[in-house]
Amino acid sequence: MQIGEIDLRNRFIMAPIKTGYNEGNGLVTDRHLEFYRRRVKHVGAVIPEPVYIDSRLRESPTQIGIDTDDKIEGLKSLTGVIHEGGSKAVVHLNHPGRMANPGIPDNIYFSSTDRACGNGGAKPERMKQGDIDRAIRTFQEAAIRAKRANFDVVELQFGHGYLVAQFLSPRVNDREDEYGGSFGNRIRFALEVLTGVKDVVSLPVQVRISGDEMVSGGIELNEMKDFAELLEANGADAVHVSAGTVCTTPPWYFQHMFTTKGRTWEMAGEIKSRVSIPVISVGRVNSFEDIDEILEEGMSDFIAVGRALLADPDFVGKYLDEVEGEVRPCLACSDGCLGGVKSGKGLGCLMNPEVGRMEVPSKAEKERKVAVVGGGLAGMSAAVVASRRGHEVTLFERDELGGVFNLALLPPRQGDLTARRGLP
Repeated sequence: MQIGEIDLRNRFIMAPIKTGYNEGNGLVTDRHLEFYRRRVKHVGAVIPEPVYIDSRLRESPTQIGIDTDDKIEGLKSLTGVIHEGGSKAVVHLNHPGRMANPGIPDNIYFSSTDRACGNGGAKPERMKQGDIDRAIRTFQEAAIRAKRANFDVVELQFGHGYLVAQFLSPRVNDREDEYGGSFGNRIRFALEVLTGVKDVVSLPVQVRISGDEMVSGGIELNEMKDFAELLEANGADAVHVSAGTVCTTPPWYFQHMFTTKGRTWEMAGEIKSRVSIPVISVGRVNSFEDIDEILEEGMSDFIAVGRALLADPDFVGKYLDEVEGEVRPCLACSDGCLGGVKSGKGLGCLMNPEVGRMEVPSKAEKERKVAVVGGGLAGMSAAVVASRRGHEVTLFERDELGGVFNLALLPPRQGDLTARRGLP
């Protein structure tokens, strides 16, 4: 399996997930290293969290940066951890444009338009030619630092409602110059960014797009199939297909549990039929059946897995029969992952309490007999951890294991989910 001339040991890629583990200075921390060290053992490549390419263009105050040379040493430690685990390191470069966080002092806001996102955000400045040229240079400088930091592949964010997508989308781009109006004009900036980055680094460059923004008047799949062909013609080495926009369709951007599973895979399959470069599918891949469906239907060459690797770091290893045991499932609820980052606590997971922790339970110095009273989620988790530490555990529950969590299958206005989940 290859992207450009880079060999990957298998077709699985860890998708970029915001961690919120930075301390406000943009530097890689030990918490980052431990998080990725636990997840690199079985995938072919890892795309760490999106990095900011200018300190005034941050989505989060706890985001990793690649805007200055002082970030390179920490990024080298990150790529080192990824390489030690046998994976390739992919840097995800993003210019948020008008979606830069308005709550961060000194942030600046530029876009194809001077209209703010309808769901909130700062009013941007419509980009002039000098601003466009500066944005391309900023991408280039970040890519050069990525190569110095030993990344193997560059991924450019052209989707999800960020700056490049703000030019691509007819819903957002209201320009009347050579960067607006026709499809050929709206894709001009994107191709200039791609070729600009290709001019300054020899690394393979893959492009992440929204196959469809899932909103009236936005980016649609038919244009993105044509766009994918042009990306290939202009030197892109792979296309990573997601959906949605952070501005107007965030459930699709976050691939929430209420979106239709498989829609993004189908988009990837349609784009794959039009290009010869590798296509990466992504979006709620959290069961072995999902992987089998994508592969059997030939929807993509690579499969990006994100939150399933939060819930179970060995998810891919278990699929490949490299690790024994049952999979700890991902609910696609976004509560622990997205919710943890937004709250300032950092990335977590409702299904895996070890996510984000520097220390995990180790073998006890002295084995004991332990009684756990109550078989709810907390009681069962306590029993499992105590058992892993070497204790002899007895779990007591008067009624049914699971406690009040059993009521989760009866959410308001959703009816009884047991039949839909295939449960008894």
